[in-house]
Amino acid sequence: MKRIFILVSILWSICSVGQNKPPDSLWLLKAGSSNLLSDFQEGYNTFYFESISEFESKEDSFNKLLGTQAQLLFLYDGEKEIVDDFLQNSRRNSNYLFNSSKENQLFGVEKKQLNHIRFLTDSLSEITVCEEFNLISADSLKSKKEIDFFLEDVLYKKGVVPDIITSPFIKNIEYLKKQYYKKPVYKIRVTYNGKDLPKVNWKEFPHLETCGILRTAASTLSPLKRGYMFSPDIYNFTDKNTKITGPKTFRAIRYRLEEKIRYSVPLDDETSNLTNNSDKSTPTAISFKKDQDRGKNVAIFNGTSSYIDIRSQPEERLEEISISAWVKPNEVDGSFSLIGKGEAFSAKIYNGKLQFTTTGIKDHTTSKPVVKKDEWSHVAFVYVPNQKLYFYVNGNLIEEIAASDMVQTDHALLIGSNLWGQYYSGLMSNLKIWERALSDEEIENVFLERSLENQGSFLIGNWLWLSVILLVLIIPALLIYQRNQRRSRHLKKQSKESPRSEKNANSPACTLNREANSINLLNGFTVWNLKGEDITSKFSPKRKELLILILLFTLKEDGITSKKLSDFLWPGFPSNNKKNNRSTQIKELRNIFFNQVDAKIIFSDKKWQLHSKGALIVDVFLLNNAFPGFWSSKKEVLSEIEALDLARIVSKGALLPQLELEWLDNIKAEYSSRVLDLLNPFLENETLNSTEKLEIIEAILVIDPLFETAIRKKVTFLLAEKKYGSAKKTVENYKKLYERYYNETIDPEFLRLVK
Repeated sequence: MKRIFILVSILWSICSVGQNKPPDSLWLLKAGSSNLLSDFQEGYNTFYFESISEFESKEDSFNKLLGTQAQLLFLYDGEKEIVDDFLQNSRRNSNYLFNSSKENQLFGVEKKQLNHIRFLTDSLSEITVCEEFNLISADSLKSKKEIDFFLEDVLYKKGVVPDIITSPFIKNIEYLKKQYYKKPVYKIRVTYNGKDLPKVNWKEFPHLETCGILRTAASTLSPLKRGYMFSPDIYNFTDKNTKITGPKTFRAIRYRLEEKIRYSVPLDDETSNLTNNSDKSTPTAISFKKDQDRGKNVAIFNGTSSYIDIRSQPEERLEEISISAWVKPNEVDGSFSLIGKGEAFSAKIYNGKLQFTTTGIKDHTTSKPVVKKDEWSHVAFVYVPNQKLYFYVNGNLIEEIAASDMVQTDHALLIGSNLWGQYYSGLMSNLKIWERALSDEEIENVFLERSLENQGSFLIGNWLWLSVILLVLIIPALLIYQRNQRRSRHLKKQSKESPRSEKNANSPACTLNREANSINLLNGFTVWNLKGEDITSKFSPKRKELLILILLFTLKEDGITSKKLSDFLWPGFPSNNKKNNRSTQIKELRNIFFNQVDAKIIFSDKKWQLHSKGALIVDVFLLNNAFPGFWSSKKEVLSEIEALDLARIVSKGALLPQLELEWLDNIKAEYSSRVLDLLNPFLENETLNSTEKLEIIEAILVIDPLFETAIRKKVTFLLAEKKYGSAKKTVENYKKLYERYYNETIDPEFLRLVK
């Protein structure tokens, strides 16, 4: 009955019923035990077996341990029925640690019930707790002092009670129990619609995230999750709560988007706060004009004296904050305040980056410029004090960084300036501020709400009916065709999200080769000049899109007409505006190319083309050079040599994975389907050697990391090569990516090959 028990550790546990009793038992492991009885006599009472054969070789020692009547802990991975059978055949057993008593001798816990918390040098690193038991790994710590600091960090700074720890350097069990378990232990959970709510943060522990039961010694707890309120929103465990035997449950309630909005200033001839008429709004040097892109009047800030002063009685204190606005700056080189509230905070544009300053404490700044001069952008800041600050552009989360605290001051809110007089220069529209942290989905909805307004009142007034009709039409079709259409749906979605397995994302094949006079589209847009210098930053988003359009259509159709180009880039614009914009952008593109890249943008046969004398290297052009019919729909059969050449090209990376453009989605899907059609036959090819076949597999997985046949072949290949670790990692990455992408679990037969 004895079976494999993997992972063995030490345990602090609380007694039987009730969640407010301190632990009364401790388990200790020295990894790599060679003599069970000897280790037991030194104070270790848990043991690790890598395989069944190892366990059987030590069966006599194990039976002697049972004869000592000592309590023993086993952690196992899978085969629960076998382990249960083993425990049932051993006297005084328990499958649940916290329902133990001194009468129990053997304990069994499944590995999947554990949160594995490893020591990291950064004491502020975040940890996630989704299971009830906590495995603390301190094997790398080699002194009592280091271990003490780590345990204090986990228990007091992260709020997590260590249940299991591995360390070969601890022998004194009693000292640990007395030093770290003086307080009672409590259990809590957060639910939404009766299920555990994922990714819950805690006000008292900024670096803790939970998604299940949390065991903690903290007596006061307040849950946090963007987009949700909680009932109750705080709980204190006191002596009056001693009758509680189960977890204390916080119930999550989803906010409506308009809830807790504190300021709503349209800036369309109106500078008052529409959410609170009692607020006094005083504009200075503010003017308005009709903006074609926004389809409405917008506010003009002159950059020297324009601002709006809004104050309320009594003055409020903002803590969690969400700020959103449409902005079109005249200048981005410098510091320009969009919002400022006295010495509390200021939300700014700083050298093209977004910046949120908590005065006298910290400048929170995006790592790269994200706002362009003379271009409309929807920007948003979401601030959770002492936890995170999230930056958004056009509804997309672009960066999140650790947030500082904020000093509260009773000063007026300034729009377009701050206490330092960093005046904003440009256009602004539709400013909103919430007294809570909006979620990613809510920020996207704020952005889409503004975009939809420009499409006309019919769409806005009837969006609900349109949604119902679409759902009625789409859902049955998805249910009927789900199995047969999964691959095509996946490729279509990949054009926007471009998911990649960890292997493909980090493999050497995906590393760009830096070459002079070259343009790369695979694994991302990059341009190098004749000197080998990266000049990608010279291309604004619109010029980048223009170049990619001309380049791809030169490749596919020998160029693109002016009408098609303008319809892609400036849909809905009047003809004269399209022509002016096109001429301006092409002129700027040609200026960038001049003396930098050995290529020209020309107009020939009524089409715009990218023309080079042959010196320019464009990675996707290599496809046409090697396979002239690549972009055609004609069915072709490649030779083994051609297939390997194709695999080596496409292994560089997905086509423009970070670029999301509606017109580009079809080209991405066409590219992916074409590659898969050409390479799939070689998965069963018997003339290729193992290395060559693996090249084919890796290329397919760059295009579609969820292609089950390729994953199956790769796992089989790695197992045959006795690369068990690589096979297991491949399976784990595939399962993780599948579950994240489709939001459903998977456990096909081939995944069990490496378990």
